[in-house]
Amino acid sequence: MRDKHSARQAGQALVFVALGLVVVLAFLGFGIDFGYYRFMQRQLQSAADAGAVAGALEVPACGVSPGCATMQNAVTTALSENGFSGATVNTGACPAAPITSLQVYVNNPPKNCMGALAPSGTQNPNEYVEVVVAQQEPLFFANVIPGVAKPVITTRSEALTGNGPNCMYSLDPSNSGAISLVAPLQSACGIIDESSSSSALDCGSLTAPYVGVNGNVTGTCSPTTPTTGIPDPTPSDPLQYLQASLKSGAPATGSCGSAPSGNLRSGTYIGSKGAITITGTVILNPGTYCGGITVGSGANVTFNSGIYTLNSTPTGSRGGLTINAGTTVSGSGVGFYNAGPGGGINFICSSCTAGSVVLTAPNASNCGTCSAAWQGILFYQDPTNTTASVVVGSSTSNTKPTGTSYFPDASVTYAFDASVTYNILVAKDITIGLTWNGTNINTNTYNNYSELADGSPIKSGAVLVQ
Repeated sequence: MRDKHSARQAGQALVFVALGLVVVLAFLGFGIDFGYYRFMQRQLQSAADAGAVAGALEVPACGVSPGCATMQNAVTTALSENGFSGATVNTGACPAAPITSLQVYVNNPPKNCMGALAPSGTQNPNEYVEVVVAQQEPLFFANVIPGVAKPVITTRSEALTGNGPNCMYSLDPSNSGAISLVAPLQSACGIIDESSSSSALDCGSLTAPYVGVNGNVTGTCSPTTPTTGIPDPTPSDPLQYLQASLKSGAPATGSCGSAPSGNLRSGTYIGSKGAITITGTVILNPGTYCGGITVGSGANVTFNSGIYTLNSTPTGSRGGLTINAGTTVSGSGVGFYNAGPGGGINFICSSCTAGSVVLTAPNASNCGTCSAAWQGILFYQDPTNTTASVVVGSSTSNTKPTGTSYFPDASVTYAFDASVTYNILVAKDITIGLTWNGTNINTNTYNNYSELADGSPIKSGAVLVQ
């Protein structure tokens, strides 16, 4: 029979064992809670990354409405696909206590939540999308301890829209020959023909990294073989997101400028009251030119940097810009908003070698007063203006326009063998090449967008940056 001392020792040991088990179980419980916390943190980070990329893909669709509903829906859909449904969406803010349910914050441009650094470089902040996901998590064991609150996990991600791989789009949904080659086309970037016609692309000598056609092809494309039967891209017009901001960034169409209509032989002007024809040495400044501008043979015209609105007049004079043969025209950091109705952009090159035409679209350094939307846009014709245009860039004819030509509801003849840093064409219907003095002007495209802070105006894809 054990004595009382031995029994007492056995009882104490049992107490210590019990206390030890409590400690072990407590550490085990905390370990389980912590492991679950880390697991959910990884899951939420993956969801935030997916949401940021999805949101950045919708930057073009939002246009001048950063963080629009389309972007918000894309983010919440991405979260749902990653296992997090029913989030409450917040915009233009960072998480603030208390958080008791799944919250997502969609910021375009970023609010730099959680101490993040602002986007670096000269990229437009509106090209970035920040997504922050916050959710309160349960406690499985630690909740038995008084005063221990349920933890909130907050994760952040940021994505940037990328340059699109294509630089020529025909937007016509059904016409035959929506893109028609009458001279060779050699492109450094992709070409998209959205017509569903069985003869959507009238082909010929064609070299490009990619050619996509919604319908089919007539003629023989060589050496590049187009991919036919592609779905139209979404959005179908890759620059539609810019339309409202391009208009708002141009001089108002309702207020004509100071220059008198008629023949201008000298002087400096800001806009015009009616149609003007320039025959001498003239300096033009940004403004509204009612009735449009004609640069006559022998004229010497300087366009100072800024945006020019080309408008019709109440009496019916057409807008537009016409550059005749034998002219000298220069302009760095210039953009032309061709409002219409009527009047196109026309380079008349029956004999252009007597002068030179050098026009460069706004970029980060040459037009400090231009809105960000106009970077890279040289010619924008309003969709209500369906007048056909002719845009020529040719070393043979001493013409060198650098920038984007955007004619969403008009036909354009495009001939371009001059070497430039970049050129983009988006139009309803496109004829490639023209004949000058009995010789075809071929067409080349270029895609070095390094001088543009936002890169190509045509956006596609997205990359994580933070």
